[in-house]
Amino acid sequence: MNNYTPLDQISIDILSELGNVGTGNAVTSLSQMTGHSLEIELPKVEIVKYQDIYRILGEAEELQTGIMVQVAGKLKGTFLFLLSETFTQSILRAVLGGENRKLTDLDEMDRSLICELGNIMCGSYIRALSQLLDMDMDVTVPEMCIDMGGAILSVPLSRFLKVSEQILLIENKFRMGNQSFMGRILFLPEQESLEAMLSSVRE
Repeated sequence: MNNYTPLDQISIDILSELGNVGTGNAVTSLSQMTGHSLEIELPKVEIVKYQDIYRILGEAEELQTGIMVQVAGKLKGTFLFLLSETFTQSILRAVLGGENRKLTDLDEMDRSLICELGNIMCGSYIRALSQLLDMDMDVTVPEMCIDMGGAILSVPLSRFLKVSEQILLIENKFRMGNQSFMGRILFLPEQESLEAMLSSVRE
């Protein structure tokens, strides 16, 4: 099984810049989507071992929404956007109005909206990568799953463990009105893709 090579400060700075650019794109798109002004703190970007991801997230038994996007081309991997039940409910109310929905019984319009939210978030970071690396990337249609956090994570991690032991984690803290929410994006690149990404940016 492969591991990422240890990251030096330059690599960490590169990943942080990717987070900053992607976050800027995401805030603009989300504000337009919801019709509400959103604020977001600087993202926290780090490489974590897959064994630690459940402990870091600390929400394995809580209901969450997961949106997964596959990336192909020169950069191969998986983006997984995780958002809490509260965040999901707030987005649905902001865009569609009405009362809170039961997340396990959403209609087609609700699910389409949540998929679009995940597409916006993951797409923001994918565009940032594409622009920074100057390479085209093929992206699949988002897949959505509403389940306990541990169950959502089990699917991409089971695939990913064949490739590497570590994951790129991007944590975003949003503010909408007087509420704050945490949204997390896990980027699971193939090892060769991460190494090529960092080498390309350094050139």
